[in-house]
Amino acid sequence: MKRLIALPLILAAGLQSAMPQTDDSIAETHVTPPVSARLITGTVTDTAGEPVTGAVISVNGKPEVSAMADIDGAFSIKIDSRDSKLNISAVGYYPASVNVSKSKDTVDAVLKSSMSQLDEVIVVGYATQKKVDLTGAVSSVSTGALEDRPVTNVTNALAGLAAGLTVTNSGGNTPGYESQSILVRGQGTLNNSAPLVVVDGMTGIALSDINPQDIENISILKDAASAAIYGSRAANGVILITTRHGSERAPRVTYSGNVSFETVAKRLNLVTDYADFMEIQNAALIVNGQAPRFSQGKIDEWRNDAGRNPTIYPNTDWQNHIYRNPSVVQNHNLTVTGGTANVDYNLSFGYINNPGMIYYTDYERYQLRSNINVRIKPWLSIGTNLFGFLDSNNPSSENAAEGGDVIFGSGAFNTVPGMTLYDPATGLYGGIQNPEEENVSNFNPYRRQWFYDTDYPTKTKRGVMKLYAELRPVKGLTVRGSFACNYWERNVEQHLTDRNLYRFTFDGPVLLRDGSVRTYIRRYNYKNFFRSSELTADYSINISRLNATLLAGMSQEYNKYDQDYYIKYDLVDPSLGAIDAGMTNGTITGNYNEWAMRSYFGRLNLNWDNKYLLEANLRADGSSKFAPGHRWGYFPSVSAGWRISQEHFMEGAASWLDHLKLRASYGSLGNNATTSYYMYQSLFATANYILNGNIAGGLAQTVLANPNLTWEKTYMTNIGLDFAFLHNRLTGSVDIYNKDTKGILISLPAPLEHGTSIVPNRNAGEVNNKGFELDINWSDRIGRVTYNVGFNMGFVNNKVTKFQGDVSSISGVYKTQEGRPINQLYVITVDRIVRDQADLDYVQKLVDANPDYFATYQRPELGDFLYRDANGDGTLDTDDRVEIGHGTLPRLTYGFSLGLEWNNFDFSVLLQGTGNHQVYYNNQAFRFVTVMGQSLIKDITDNAWTPENPYGSRYPILRNSANSRNNIASDAFVHNAAYLRCKNIQLGYNVPQKITRRFYGEHLKRSTSIDYRFTIPEFPGLDPEIGATVGYPAVRQYSIGLNITF
Repeated sequence: MKRLIALPLILAAGLQSAMPQTDDSIAETHVTPPVSARLITGTVTDTAGEPVTGAVISVNGKPEVSAMADIDGAFSIKIDSRDSKLNISAVGYYPASVNVSKSKDTVDAVLKSSMSQLDEVIVVGYATQKKVDLTGAVSSVSTGALEDRPVTNVTNALAGLAAGLTVTNSGGNTPGYESQSILVRGQGTLNNSAPLVVVDGMTGIALSDINPQDIENISILKDAASAAIYGSRAANGVILITTRHGSERAPRVTYSGNVSFETVAKRLNLVTDYADFMEIQNAALIVNGQAPRFSQGKIDEWRNDAGRNPTIYPNTDWQNHIYRNPSVVQNHNLTVTGGTANVDYNLSFGYINNPGMIYYTDYERYQLRSNINVRIKPWLSIGTNLFGFLDSNNPSSENAAEGGDVIFGSGAFNTVPGMTLYDPATGLYGGIQNPEEENVSNFNPYRRQWFYDTDYPTKTKRGVMKLYAELRPVKGLTVRGSFACNYWERNVEQHLTDRNLYRFTFDGPVLLRDGSVRTYIRRYNYKNFFRSSELTADYSINISRLNATLLAGMSQEYNKYDQDYYIKYDLVDPSLGAIDAGMTNGTITGNYNEWAMRSYFGRLNLNWDNKYLLEANLRADGSSKFAPGHRWGYFPSVSAGWRISQEHFMEGAASWLDHLKLRASYGSLGNNATTSYYMYQSLFATANYILNGNIAGGLAQTVLANPNLTWEKTYMTNIGLDFAFLHNRLTGSVDIYNKDTKGILISLPAPLEHGTSIVPNRNAGEVNNKGFELDINWSDRIGRVTYNVGFNMGFVNNKVTKFQGDVSSISGVYKTQEGRPINQLYVITVDRIVRDQADLDYVQKLVDANPDYFATYQRPELGDFLYRDANGDGTLDTDDRVEIGHGTLPRLTYGFSLGLEWNNFDFSVLLQGTGNHQVYYNNQAFRFVTVMGQSLIKDITDNAWTPENPYGSRYPILRNSANSRNNIASDAFVHNAAYLRCKNIQLGYNVPQKITRRFYGEHLKRSTSIDYRFTIPEFPGLDPEIGATVGYPAVRQYSIGLNITF
């Protein structure tokens, strides 16, 4: 890894020494001017007469001599008296050249806008295309959408930026363990639905691995026409990421960084008054007919103290102890870019320091990227893409990640207000202060945070190297070859630690629990090695009005994942970190798996007279995951486009119609993400047999074979319309699609005669997704204010069309069955809360009609839930469960953006949300029972049924968990998780050139931003995006940033 990081630095140093040494500043180049130097001034405007801020002015043939137009479009540049031409360029405009008069020292230039559908270039599989020539469904996210935002994770930043893209947070944002997931056009399979991610032509890289500041462009391939070139892994869509490259110009150094102040976006409303807490717990016990646990004397002790002695009589809110307020996050990036006529380079270095919103979740990352391209000959180029990072996590971080127990399990929810978690006066940690609750509530959430010795952080590293060459032997033909290696490793070392817990008294602390633990060293080592090679050739030819491009290629990939685990107990000395320091052996285990794939692919593009477009793709993939005879899958697609606006009969609309294109596509894609790489083979494990009364070792079959397993296949139809009106002010696209996935790997019922071996999956499931997408944008200028407004939305309806016949699969509260969405909620429904005698009479009426009416569910009393007999059979049982909602994912997602520019200021807002979406929320933070030794939610206790409040209550009477009749899975725990969230608000200021010139700066921008400003409406949980999972909390960020270029 160290050698990998050092390589681009050596290359950069060599390139730098080989280049002319220039100092490229904003206003002028600081070189020794000739005796006959001239100072040329002027302005750059567009065709509407508005200034073109940031236009680059350079001397023809001398790109190193350049200047930049200021906010008014004005510039000045020193040139040689022999220079006669200036080149002018700007993003969004066609480049222009103007002659310099020998008798005049002023030059004015007018640039024509190129911001139209005709010229926008989109990255597609193995190539780029003009957007106007696309026949598939492709969304593009430019670097501007991520620029200056304080984001360190690309996945989270994409939410709301593209139609049809669903980004969900499945359990938290623990630094280094972020658990966001991303879907393109919904969940199309019962197995892995994640899209394929391709970074600079390389696979096997996670979105979270990439520095957002390195990204130049993101393309999302959504239909079969655009994604079929990737074949067997493209059924769930493809996300293509292109990183920044250098260009022919003098070296430029850019620093961009931000400091963010993070706070918890939403806190739970806990019962923190311990006297109230004890009374609520007693009442819940009494309702059950149980004896109260807390004496009135202890309740009075706490209430009479009134907070005067908070260490001895605490009223603790554990959120004040586990959350930082605020957490200060640093993100720094340094980029060096430039090039000559023969070499261009872009080197970037990044550093992230995140102490974590929860204590003991601190995280650091060092990252590096190097893109270098060398033009050896006009017909030959070679280059390399190097990328790597080194992460360091607190060893206890995983306890705060998804599935961890800093909050749940043995964590913070297992505390009560009557605990002194930490006493700053003595530096000691505490347990329960009330002896009446002893042996119930001695979990201190700090224990889950300091669980492991911080001297042994978790280390994660990745190193990626790609070498490539490009050959252009004849006109129109380009041959490319590449080889890439990708190595990932994570090393986890855990040394168990603990501390004493005390009870604090007026006479001093009393030991409650000794912090001595059985010492051990536990290590997990994970490694993944991936390599790929690729060869492509594309040929373009123009014949009269026909433009044709043919692409052919082949690739080969190999992947190996290796893991091992071992533990040794009873260290000779806890300070020793060697595995031999343990005196008692523990478990030792390890395994690896590997797969390989070979592919052949091709694409044909035809364009007739810039009106009629046709594209055909074919890919053949052979995978070792399937048995010989079933390894090869073939994935074709065809698409066509008609540029209606180019027809002669549309000439009358040219004044208001700039672009109108109808497109359609159909094709098949694949999914080889099986649950096991060896499902087509019988698997065996060691086992013991009794032979002649003796135990003998041997092998036993653990998994039955299914040699007929093959690819899941997705067949997709897409119809779309692209448009641009009013001189490209209004642009957008509309798509409708139908997606059928067949041959989904599922487990079907098997006869008992199969024994104890696991039954293999079969290609027997089918899922259908139907949906539409809308993307619309308006850009204009009012005086000196430039603004743009964007809106995108995607709607998808999911249905299982083939599964297990009439047999459903029920897992907890989720049900999958033919004719219904994947993982639909399946719960009993609440008829009412039994509030008074009239309701009790109704309950008696039900019993009179059927004495066994409540044989399955308990008969309700005052304050309890009465559940509904949904099927009307006169009996309340599990058959009365009903299907609710449309699965675990929202059907409707949308995003709204607004951008403004005025003088040197820019302002932007990004909103993101989902439509109606039913989620099941029942956990320690939302339940209708009390549990001894665990926290209570005040929103529930204040709104539960009581004899004093029979009609104003929203929730049933609270019972102790010994009787959970009101806490069974019902629609009382089903909530609408629809939301509208202010994802980001940002304000930036570009410092005028007359100031930046003083320190040779080319560009200086200061920015401030707020992330997660608000969420509408309120949700009973911490975050509607997370739903029922509570792990690391959602955070609100307040950031200040700086971007400066020299």
